[in-house]
Amino acid sequence: MAQNKTKHNFRRIDLDKNILSVINNGILILDNKLQIYSFNKWMQLHTKLKENDVIGKKLDELFPLPNKRTLIRKIETALTMQTPTYYTASVSHYLIPIKINQIENSLFEYMQQDVSIIPLANKKQFVAVILTDQTIMANTNALLKKEKEKNRLQYKQLLASSRSAAMGEMISMIAHQWRQPLSLINTLIANIKIKKELQLLDEEIIDNSINKIEDTVKFLSHTIDDFRDYFKPNKVATNVNISNLFGQSLFFLKNELKQLNIEYDVQIEKDIDIYTYKNELLQSIINILKNSIDAFKESNKKNKKISVFVQKEKKYILLEIDDNAGGIAKENINKVFDPYFSTKSKNGTGLGLYMCKTILEEHLHGKISLTSNTNGTKVAIQLPYKV
Repeated sequence: MAQNKTKHNFRRIDLDKNILSVINNGILILDNKLQIYSFNKWMQLHTKLKENDVIGKKLDELFPLPNKRTLIRKIETALTMQTPTYYTASVSHYLIPIKINQIENSLFEYMQQDVSIIPLANKKQFVAVILTDQTIMANTNALLKKEKEKNRLQYKQLLASSRSAAMGEMISMIAHQWRQPLSLINTLIANIKIKKELQLLDEEIIDNSINKIEDTVKFLSHTIDDFRDYFKPNKVATNVNISNLFGQSLFFLKNELKQLNIEYDVQIEKDIDIYTYKNELLQSIINILKNSIDAFKESNKKNKKISVFVQKEKKYILLEIDDNAGGIAKENINKVFDPYFSTKSKNGTGLGLYMCKTILEEHLHGKISLTSNTNGTKVAIQLPYKV
């Protein structure tokens, strides 16, 4: 009898049940006590319940409602204000628990639903509750967020590894810079000891030796300062003269270039200035030059040469760093900017060019590319005049 009365009440609602049956959304007609007056085909298909089995029953008798309080509050608001109310999958996740079986690799057990509550124009306290399946969108967003977090952690790990590798490079470069001055100090001290043994030591020899040692120690101290400044990231962009920048890079690498007998040819106009982050650019240039130097260590080339060419273009400056160290194998050319990929037979971290690309493209808004043949390798960098 109660069910017939409920059906009679529903007939008073000016809704076309044929339209409700073909809409690709879940639609329920409820009153403010959550009693069900209509249950469309979408709801029947997804819940496996027939309309005749649910009409007249309360929604919370059929389903464990995780957001019952929210639903009642939203219905009352819709009826009072005579305006639709909503809540989304990102907030409520779902109103009616419907198991997911059609989505592979889903992060959710139940269908994620947007819920719209629309007051109906009648004396009874009826609302249409419309469920929209947002599982695919919610799952995609969740997967993207998960992947973004994974990438963020990977980037942090790569950055930490890169800093460790850079520190190793720095220690290696300091060692090259210090080897000759330390040898000079050692020679001066040995000379003092020998002359003392032979009773040939006088004040002039002592003074000259002390002055030379003091000058050498100052050089060592300046070297440490230069390396410390080199590894400080710039927080403020400044005007950078490209010719001076390559001159500074030579300071860090000149001993290795000399030791390996590598000719270093630089062709840069003196008036090329850009507004950028100096140390980040310097680190990238040193890293690229260091790659060429390391390539010569593993080649049998006799006439070793690194060439640098810089010219102004309309919208950017073009830097080209060329070596004749024998090039990179064809199968490796597309991997050189990948993290942890290295062509070096030993001691290669595979982070140098990856971090160069990250710095140049993401921080300095430039572009980097690499071409290679059996003769050698060319790295081309495009940098804007202003970051």
